[in-house]
Amino acid sequence: MVASSEIETMLHLFDDKFAEIEELLAALPAEALQWKPFEQSPWKGPSGRLGWILAHNISSTVYLVRRAQWVLGRIEWSGVDGDEGREEFGPANNDPAYMAARAKRAQAWLHETLPTFSLEDLEQSRPNARRPDVVYNVRRELLHALEHMSQHNGQAQVTRQLWAIEQEKAS
Repeated sequence: MVASSEIETMLHLFDDKFAEIEELLAALPAEALQWKPFEQSPWKGPSGRLGWILAHNISSTVYLVRRAQWVLGRIEWSGVDGDEGREEFGPANNDPAYMAARAKRAQAWLHETLPTFSLEDLEQSRPNARRPDVVYNVRRELLHALEHMSQHNGQAQVTRQLWAIEQEKAS
């Protein structure tokens, strides 16, 4: 199916990213979500756990789309948060089934939310109240969410590959 609008194209791209998360979590034991490939690196420090990467990925996607909603005045700044607020990295995220359901909820929310944006909305911008030199733009926030999700999916894919190698060595 060919997308007929920019919003539909973004939805298709988000769906691709959520399909990658689904594939990542398929047949994954809970212990894998707590695994990280190394404690410290000479470049950029510690590694992230697979579950942390995925939790942050989902949460930040929702956060950035909510920031776009704020630009349009649809929500207050206090409503700009991830999908699970302060519980973003809670213990429930150690369960692959929970993480998969969390991803499905975020995807369903995007399917409800993105179609409410018009092409004119994508052009709208608004300065941050505390830092007027920082200006948020709706299109940029949505593209930032896609880019950020792609980056974290890639990190999670490599981490899952490294975990699989470790499991193969141990057996």
